[in-house]
Amino acid sequence: MRKIIGKGVAAAIAARAFRYTRAAQMTMWSLTLPQVAATLAATLVGFQTVNAGGQRLIDERILDVVFVLIVVTATLGPIMTQRYAPLMLAASEKRAFKKSA
Repeated sequence: MRKIIGKGVAAAIAARAFRYTRAAQMTMWSLTLPQVAATLAATLVGFQTVNAGGQRLIDERILDVVFVLIVVTATLGPIMTQRYAPLMLAASEKRAFKKSA
């Protein structure tokens, strides 16, 4: 959950700093959400790593949580992009039209 919120906060800060529209902010956030390959690789390495006592670095409960996070972000990212990217483009075209007029 922190990953999702953290990326949303980062997108909000960048949007404010560069004066992006709300649609551009949400598109930026949606495009940064899914990081399935890196998350899965790091999690599997952690799950397979054991200490001298034979305990796994990441237990099955954490592995399950990471899988849920992967499914949520891999689903939410494209849905949000599909919703907000067209709004961002429409706002951009509207600004370009106003500048040319």
